Amino acid sequence: MDFVSRMLKVYQQLVEKTKSTPGALVENNKFCLSVHFRCVDEKKWSELARQVKSVLKEYPKLRLTQGRKLLEIRPTIKWDKGKALEFLLESLGEF
Repeated sequence: MDFVSRMLKVYQQLVEKTKSTPGALVENNKFCLSVHFRCVDEKKWSELARQVKSVLKEYPKLRLTQGRKLLEIRPTIKWDKGKALEFLLESLGEF
């Protein structure tokens, strides 16, 4: 299964798993997934995190990070803005 297909499958599982949590929103950003909990009752945050982690157990090549009232699911590759810039410069023959 390729990366995009895997992320779509995880997205679908997260939507299904979190639909019982009012206010939870799962967003597919193609290369990462976001589970927003800004509109979720604070008492339900831990349960939502458990739901997300239960889906990710099947996908060891994905990692869970936390942002401002959201959980992000990303690949476990070492990638940041600097590496992206280096990649682009090398691709353009400027590095």
